[in-house]
Amino acid sequence: MTAPCPAYGFHVEMALQAGLVPAERERLLVQWRELLESRGLSGDESGPPYRCTITSEASQATDSDRSAVRAWLESRPELKSWTVGELVDLRDER
Repeated sequence: MTAPCPAYGFHVEMALQAGLVPAERERLLVQWRELLESRGLSGDESGPPYRCTITSEASQATDSDRSAVRAWLESRPELKSWTVGELVDLRDER
């Protein structure tokens, strides 16, 4: 029997700036989901603080996906802080 293919993904955490009104928070989250969707990614967000495990429709998120997410997060003044984890085989975390 062969081993299953890895399911690469990464973890993201976002802390919002204090004082955001609900409409600002919702707009940020909508744009976040649009970014993920545009790259064929999805996230199982919970929060606040917002924590997501990012996966790919193709089951293999890439370093390019991580870089794109990082660049998007860097551009967001609504965020107080954020982290993007390393690319990992999410099947190993179960």
